[in-house]
Amino acid sequence: MSFSSFFQNTSLVSDEASKKHVKTFELPDKCFQKRIGCVWRRGNQFTVYPRSQIVNKTTDESRNKTDDKILNIRQEVVLFTPILRKLVNEANGTYLSVQKISETSKTTDNQVDFLKLSRQYRSIIRVCIESLQEAANREKEGINKNTYLSYLTIFYSIECIWHLCEILYIDIIPGEVVLPFLLEWVRFHFPCHEQTAALLLESCEVGSEDHKDYWDTVIVMIVQGRVDVARALLKLHSAADSNEFKLIDNSLRSMPVYSVYGGISTGEFTISWKHWQAECRSKLNSKLLQDPQLELVMRLMCGERSAFECVSVKFSSWFDLVGGWVLWTAPWTRRGELSAAAAACAAFTHTRGPLEQIVRALLDGDLHQVIREVQQISDNNWFAAHLTDMLHHCGKLRILDIHQADVTSRLRDSLILEYGSLLMEHKSLWSVGLSYLCGTPEGVRRAELMLERMPVQTEAKAMRITAEAKKYGLLGVVQSVSACMSTRHLSGGAERTGGALAWGARARSGPQCSRAAHAALRAHCAGRPLPAADLLLTAGPALLVDDTLLLLGKYCDFHRLYKSREFKKAAKLLVSLITSNIAPEYFWSTLLLDTLPLLETEEPVISSEDTYDIMLCLELRSTCLSKEKADLLRLALARNLARTVLVDVGDE
Repeated sequence: MSFSSFFQNTSLVSDEASKKHVKTFELPDKCFQKRIGCVWRRGNQFTVYPRSQIVNKTTDESRNKTDDKILNIRQEVVLFTPILRKLVNEANGTYLSVQKISETSKTTDNQVDFLKLSRQYRSIIRVCIESLQEAANREKEGINKNTYLSYLTIFYSIECIWHLCEILYIDIIPGEVVLPFLLEWVRFHFPCHEQTAALLLESCEVGSEDHKDYWDTVIVMIVQGRVDVARALLKLHSAADSNEFKLIDNSLRSMPVYSVYGGISTGEFTISWKHWQAECRSKLNSKLLQDPQLELVMRLMCGERSAFECVSVKFSSWFDLVGGWVLWTAPWTRRGELSAAAAACAAFTHTRGPLEQIVRALLDGDLHQVIREVQQISDNNWFAAHLTDMLHHCGKLRILDIHQADVTSRLRDSLILEYGSLLMEHKSLWSVGLSYLCGTPEGVRRAELMLERMPVQTEAKAMRITAEAKKYGLLGVVQSVSACMSTRHLSGGAERTGGALAWGARARSGPQCSRAAHAALRAHCAGRPLPAADLLLTAGPALLVDDTLLLLGKYCDFHRLYKSREFKKAAKLLVSLITSNIAPEYFWSTLLLDTLPLLETEEPVISSEDTYDIMLCLELRSTCLSKEKADLLRLALARNLARTVLVDVGDE
């Protein structure tokens, strides 16, 4: 695992402990030579700090003498590289499609759909490889170029392993005869001497054997099963018209090729193949082949172990030979019978790198070992999580613990949780990580905890967090984030009470809504306009969370009716607010004085009964108004009462 520091660079020292997967850091400053402390921080990072003696840091002198520094160290995350973020986002879409299809797989056979999605994953990886290749080509020699090249090696290996896994465990192969697909895999990922063959065939010159790689290219084409190319290359030899060359060409031309759609059974093909190979062995034993290279070709065609061992030095790894070994020894081999071929080819070479071990485990059918090995690939578990998820949903994965209990689902969930938790640490990929966490039973609670601790710097970030939390039913997160944002707005002063009201309503928190509503009412009493009027007019049932919020919403509605000159409706609403007694003490003066313009309209809009109610409230709360304002309101109430009495008498 490689690390990088935020504030200072550290040098990584290799020693005997590193062989045991332990990394040693050489701390770069003298202040770390004394006692040091270490604390874990959010995410895969920790802080190292010197624990020096306590000094009085209130004076400038002591502050200058203190040279303590803080060293923050974090894990280097490959997936957070800008060029790889597209891989993360696009793979997430395919992952979600796999989950959706798996929900219906219990009633229908979705193997074809899983195959399409597997190829979609490989397509995403190929696009990533192309982007890395272009980026590496643009860079001159240096750290960036080496970084891109190391990433290329990682994702080349990932695509190679996924392709083989798709052939062996996901693809639908009629008759289970895997040879054509295995040869395709070898040719695609290990195109040894392919460019040389293309150049020789393009030149089409007789006497091409003078090229230094001519015979190596012919041998490789034979081993990779590219019979037509090998025949074409042999015809470019200056002695192509000789009997021994014609003998090889006729044998290659008459070689039986199995096809599930060829109209013959596997048994019939096996008999035909063994008969053909017996003829080849007879020609070899007849000593008609004087050229040692042609003899080697015939020995390969006969499936001689010594011949494959002889040519193994021409290949970089043993699995370059596995397709040819199956082709020339047992072309009818089925998917579950490749272990013997893998063992035979692995014995030809002594290379035992990570890729070789994974391919060997795949051909042996040991998926548990495959997953264990791919977890060691330094791609931050992207590959392990997605491959395990795909195999699990395809029903090809079955992992047993020491008690022979099936722990496949637990293994899959743990990898998804680890990968999702990693993405949650990124400032822009956290929403992608959320979709992984919420796809597992234990991940929902983890997602809730991580969202609650996510730093919220802006309004937009808070809106996005609450939207994602609602999407996955994390209502507790919505309430906590909304309550925090409401409190933050309230601390910003009276001009931000509108935002506090909006977030309080989202939180559906009675205390939070009450504080925001009181702040808005006090600000209105001080002469400020009502905040968030549009929000309050459309809040609906949300107003019922708190009485003060309900009062504020209805009061906004009163102002709307008054401005639209619907005086009777406005008066009825205002009277209901006065008689409900839900207004706080400081707001009674505003409510009572708002009746004055309604009492002085040309036609009375407040009935005599409502006038009596207002009079009663005025007498009970006369102390909230000055003597002049109270007397003025009494006069207006008396005049309105007289007008309403005359109107009532006239109606009688």
